[in-house]
Amino acid sequence: MAKPTPLQMRNALAAVLMAAGFIWAVVTGAPWWLGAIFAVGTLLSCASIYLNRPGANS
Repeated sequence: MAKPTPLQMRNALAAVLMAAGFIWAVVTGAPWWLGAIFAVGTLLSCASIYLNRPGANS
């Protein structure tokens, strides 16, 4: 298993924070669009982790 790159680590942190924001938005009853922003941010961060894995370009 390859060591994660610094970009992957940053994206993992962003994904965790976005997921926490989504949970906060749902629990506090924030507007639906705020939860949607956090959800999309989580999905994009996870996709970036996958696409920036070592050996993805070969």
